[in-house]
Amino acid sequence: MDKKVLITGGTGFAGSHLVEHLLEKGGFEIHVTSFGSAPTSVSALLPADRIHKLDITNEEETAALVKELQPDHIYHLAAIATVADSFTSPARSIVTNTLLQISILEAIRKHAPMACTLIIGSAQEYDFIGHDASGQINENHPLGAVSPYGVSKIDQDLLALSYFYSYNLQIIRVRPFNHIGELQTHHFAVASFAKQIADAEKNTPEGETAVIKVGNMTAVRDFCDVKDMVRAYAILMESGKVGEVYNAGSGVGYSMQAVLDMLVAQSKAKISVQTDPERMRPLDVPSIVADITKIKTLGWEPTIPLETTLRRVLTYWREQS
Repeated sequence: MDKKVLITGGTGFAGSHLVEHLLEKGGFEIHVTSFGSAPTSVSALLPADRIHKLDITNEEETAALVKELQPDHIYHLAAIATVADSFTSPARSIVTNTLLQISILEAIRKHAPMACTLIIGSAQEYDFIGHDASGQINENHPLGAVSPYGVSKIDQDLLALSYFYSYNLQIIRVRPFNHIGELQTHHFAVASFAKQIADAEKNTPEGETAVIKVGNMTAVRDFCDVKDMVRAYAILMESGKVGEVYNAGSGVGYSMQAVLDMLVAQSKAKISVQTDPERMRPLDVPSIVADITKIKTLGWEPTIPLETTLRRVLTYWREQS
């Protein structure tokens, strides 16, 4: 029989790619939760009765869904995911993400304690300021978030660990580093660059120069293709050790300027870059690069070059403009 899978936030960016990946693998009956009711790319992939409109902060309704489905695998992706927005609405990020975590963990504890559950954390949990973070960061690096979003992910991570300790739930945790690809909103830097370039190509008169606005371009980030990232999630679900935490990333750092340069090199429009103070964060971590030694022991490593991913992202935004 097919394994029954529940993906919270399964109509979002990573969730949509995870649905596609699991369908390609086969052997799964996939269900997703969606906070909204508007059609998404997943609407074309799954029957309507497997897309469950649900506010996961509602513990009663979440418990009812888990009780009804009795999933074998649960991928918990649902979260407020933007770092920048967490500085302007810190309570929303911390309270919502914490309530989401408690709700799904309680539902699992009560109704599906044997379900293998992957909890999605974030590289933003790590302390990149108070401790030396000049090289690659492994899973033993101290936690110490600089953003309210990072604090919320520490809350989620440690709550998951506490439920593993207290109730022996079959929980595996992952801390993904930056992942990019089609369907990511323009509230994230790389998608914003690509959208602005695509808009410039469409709307800038021939011979004129378009201006795109950016934030801190010196920051170094570890970028992984979302298709590689969801493949990591699936491998962790199948082979990860219960109770453990794993980094997932490329293991390579690129400055934001280098990423922008790769995108601009593909542009059909003349581009001028302008720093926008409103896109600058109160504090921005200088460098975030993953040590992926631990997850590589499970047979996973990224395979898609950054240039290939950026080409697809730009093509996606050209199609949207």
